[in-house]
Amino acid sequence: MTLLILYLLALTALVVSLVFIPLILVTAIPLSAVYYHSLIRKPVVWGITLFAVAWQGWMTVQTGVFPWSHAVPLAIIGLSVFIICNLYPSVAFPAVDYPEMSDDPRALPIKDDAQVAIIEHNGITKAYPLDYLIHGHIINDWFGERLVSLTYCALCRSVIPFDVTDIGPLYVGAMKNGNMVLADRKTGTFFQQGTFESVIGPLHPLTLEMVMFQFLTWKQVKELDDMPLMPHVTEHDFRPFALPIPGAWEKLTKGDLTPGLSSAKRDKSFPARTSVIGITDPSVSPQIVYVKDEVLEKGIVKNDARGLFLVAQDKAVNAFRSFANGTPIDLSLSEGSDLKDVATGTIWDVRGKHKSGPLQSNLEMVMTSDEYWYSWKLFHPRSELIRL
Repeated sequence: MTLLILYLLALTALVVSLVFIPLILVTAIPLSAVYYHSLIRKPVVWGITLFAVAWQGWMTVQTGVFPWSHAVPLAIIGLSVFIICNLYPSVAFPAVDYPEMSDDPRALPIKDDAQVAIIEHNGITKAYPLDYLIHGHIINDWFGERLVSLTYCALCRSVIPFDVTDIGPLYVGAMKNGNMVLADRKTGTFFQQGTFESVIGPLHPLTLEMVMFQFLTWKQVKELDDMPLMPHVTEHDFRPFALPIPGAWEKLTKGDLTPGLSSAKRDKSFPARTSVIGITDPSVSPQIVYVKDEVLEKGIVKNDARGLFLVAQDKAVNAFRSFANGTPIDLSLSEGSDLKDVATGTIWDVRGKHKSGPLQSNLEMVMTSDEYWYSWKLFHPRSELIRL
């Protein structure tokens, strides 16, 4: 009877520890189920573990003999503890908090073609290599008195920074619909990264506030006159990304497989991992989206109807308003990574910062998202696709 009870406890612990897999992978299961499971998994597994260990210790003391027939259920309980301590997104991808900035950014071991996310917020500019960000999925960092969480869903390649000063730092709560689910540390409220919206938790309903950012390559960053602050990264920070289970990442991202999003719910106009550039700026309605390779081929794409330019250089795409200081402009590529207004000869750097010429103002950035087609179309179903 004792052995049977121990096996029942062990199987309960194992089921509770492993059930998160179907919860996040089966599209039909609501995210609320993942949320409630996140609240009970540790108390249940640790409660069973402590009870089983205490009970087994008491029995061993009473009989003077350890019953080796109990070793298997105890091992199963131990496996359950290992799973909750190592395989859940919140522990497998620990968010980086307030990284130390480098004294000599140009000496950092970053490859020239590495993509870098640049955030200028509250008068402070910082840059974060995506190959460093991917391991924790989130970097929480201060920009003066403002707190920003830079989030990166490795599965759909969606990079979005949020101002979270009012709610505190974020961490990886789960994954759903092929997209990262964020959670705040104070309350554990779940937010779907792709929509910015809360789904469940004490703060619901709440919409996260996106912060403007740009993509550049490290080569472009090094050529800037004003070097942004950079985290002090090492070679180890650029190790190949992998999941706790060896080989799982390669299988999950192979072909059109979209874990957590069923084939029936996925738009099949393009292969799932077709890279697109979506315009997320609230001033553009309805939203528009471009195939990234087509933008890269053109270099500069003007959209007169929306009053913006897309500028593609070194596999990085950014967007700017089609006027400067109230004057309409016609951008072209100048020497190096600089941008030039054809009519006035005004020069801006790759970030849109004024360098020379009569239009003495910076270019106004437009919010964009560089991600995969499947996630863009899922979270922006009414967007207009523009082919070049």
